Amino acid sequence: MKRLLLTFVVALAAVSGWAQEEFKGLWRCEALQATVLMNLTEKNITLKDFEGEETYGYLKGELNGTWVILKVKEVKGKKVVVRMVSDIGYDAQDVEFRLLDDGTMEMRLVGDQIMKTIEKGKYVKMPKVAVFKKE
Repeated sequence: MKRLLLTFVVALAAVSGWAQEEFKGLWRCEALQATVLMNLTEKNITLKDFEGEETYGYLKGELNGTWVILKVKEVKGKKVVVRMVSDIGYDAQDVEFRLLDDGTMEMRLVGDQIMKTIEKGKYVKMPKVAVFKKE
């Protein structure tokens, strides 16, 4: 019984690691004029203005600042939930990334919406869902 349980735990960890590996890379959303650079398997992405600190990645573009991926909260197959914080440090947002069958990635804001985008010089609410293509 212990051997079966151990085999199950190892298999689950392997599948979880594979799923996180799929989210590695640079993704671009034309509608938001934004990019996401991420590696959810390890904190090895350095931000230009935050030397010495490594992160899982960031979202940058026509937004209210750069949003840093601080924590991988949940991984379920082709879906992952992360905690992002603004580069200023006081705004935080849970974000779900989901890989779609057409090779794109969907970003969905979870809970209260904090992230905003810039349109004609003004901050406006971002769409709850945005689609990114891998570069």
